[in-house]
Amino acid sequence: QFTADAAHELRSPLTALSLQAQLAERAIAPEQRAQALQTLRQGIDRASHLVQQLLTLARLEPEVGDSPLKPLFLDDLARNVVADFAPLAANRHIDLGLTRADHVLVAGAEEALRILLGNLIDNAIRYSPTNTRIDVSVFKDAKTVRLEVNDTGTGIALDERDRVFDRFYRVLNSAESGSGLGLAIAKRIADQHQADITLRDGDGGMGLKVIVTFPENRE
Repeated sequence: QFTADAAHELRSPLTALSLQAQLAERAIAPEQRAQALQTLRQGIDRASHLVQQLLTLARLEPEVGDSPLKPLFLDDLARNVVADFAPLAANRHIDLGLTRADHVLVAGAEEALRILLGNLIDNAIRYSPTNTRIDVSVFKDAKTVRLEVNDTGTGIALDERDRVFDRFYRVLNSAESGSGLGLAIAKRIADQHQADITLRDGDGGMGLKVIVTFPENRE
């Protein structure tokens, strides 16, 4: 089923790349060729992102086996992932920051948790207009640890919040052409860590807040 889904999803972007290459070849005026090449490069970027997400999802399939969980500091991981995405956010004129970082250990697979948080931040950047903000937080209380990504973007309608965790589902009427896999991957990783992932309205009723709640502390 995964192979069939992947083949179906790759067919359209590869066909688009072929058509964009033909347009670039036929362009005569320099400005037309420059525009065609820019469109082609954007298409290559989208296809590359889709392939990367498909490979990530394949590694997370249940039959492949889950990575062993080891103690790691979630706040340190969040700080590093936010730093990795800071240039991308700045390029979109989005204020990305780590607003709270309680020092806390969780049992986790480091690479998988990096992918989880990276996908949440990447989604927030993709679906937020310019001059907005994204706040990442790590909270610790008596029983649980919460990882939160809060943005002030366009949000997700209530009737779509369950569907967005399905593979290849894309938010309706969105101008951004994502892979439809980011939240599906995040959900799979959360399940591996026996964590819950939920969507809420963003702070102040604006945008979207994604909350990943880990089980009782294992310190």
